[in-house]
Amino acid sequence: MKPASRCAALILLMVLMAPMISSAQFRGLGRVTGTVNDDAGTPIRDVSIRATLTGEEGVIEGKTDEKGAWVLNGMAKGEWHLTFQVAGYVPVGAKVMLAAELSRIPPLTVVLKKVGR
Repeated sequence: MKPASRCAALILLMVLMAPMISSAQFRGLGRVTGTVNDDAGTPIRDVSIRATLTGEEGVIEGKTDEKGAWVLNGMAKGEWHLTFQVAGYVPVGAKVMLAAELSRIPPLTVVLKKVGR
């Protein structure tokens, strides 16, 4: 392969990998867990959870199971903004701080109120 062809191939490879490299920057080994209930204490299933790391692009998403439980894995250290939403309920936001790469914080309990209450 000619030097010019090698250079072009290397540049193409770098351009194709750039999105993967930038999206990997917000990934880590941290984990956040919890439950989502309504204001009567009943678990809510299929709540969408969206986590965004302050100052970084990219999101980690999850959903609650039939018991209202959820887990978000692969979180880097830093301040994360979480949004919980499902049809019929007012969305709720929360902030969590992961102090280290392997951080685990106590489980969060999130309460959603029905729209119109």
